[in-house]
Amino acid sequence: MNAIEARQLTRVFGRLCAVNSVSIDVPQGTVFGLLGANGAGKSTLLKLLAGHLRPTSGMATVLGKPVTPGDSARWLRVGYVSQSRYLPGWMTSAECLRFARALRPRWDDTKATHVAARLEVPLNVKIRDLSRGNYVRLQIALALAHNPEVILLDEPTSGLDPSGRRELLGLLVDEIGLRGRTVLFSSHLVEDIERMADFVGIMDSGRIVASGPIETLKATAVAASLEEVFFDYVNRRSE
Repeated sequence: MNAIEARQLTRVFGRLCAVNSVSIDVPQGTVFGLLGANGAGKSTLLKLLAGHLRPTSGMATVLGKPVTPGDSARWLRVGYVSQSRYLPGWMTSAECLRFARALRPRWDDTKATHVAARLEVPLNVKIRDLSRGNYVRLQIALALAHNPEVILLDEPTSGLDPSGRRELLGLLVDEIGLRGRTVLFSSHLVEDIERMADFVGIMDSGRIVASGPIETLKATAVAASLEEVFFDYVNRRSE
């Protein structure tokens, strides 16, 4: 069974087709990495799957039901980390975690405390004063603490230094391995995709231009790494 499906999913902004007829399948319990340069359409695709944008055409399902903005019951089963700043800036991180606990029936205080401590979330700092990296760390804690079945992550390592990236990816690998969660995450960093993903989709100009199991893609290209696959494709496009 697929936890996430998209069929000919399209989103147009004026003359810009940000997501162009994208179709993907993400099986339950797997990690799907979206690899592409900034501006490839990754964030828009994740917003469509999270129900934060309505598609111009096409459709998507998450956990077997069509994605519908405002479907609060299903989104209690989904964790989402966005690049946008939407959390209330006047709260401290600790206040935000306490507030979220009241809204999530499956909230796990132990998990929230563990993740916040491991990622060194500054709990007594107002959200408006958090750096990009610390804001992402807080979002990760919020996304994991209610034990979601599906996690959508938009460039989760953006704004983190190398040490912070390693710690965050290590946490996610631990969570995925222990809980069997389904994860769809985007990155422009090949090494992040290679470390975490079972399946990969290479995205460019709003389209998925190559996809499949990561080892299959690498073998098809007779390449030693996903980086070679990605840059081989980019170089062939530019010729």
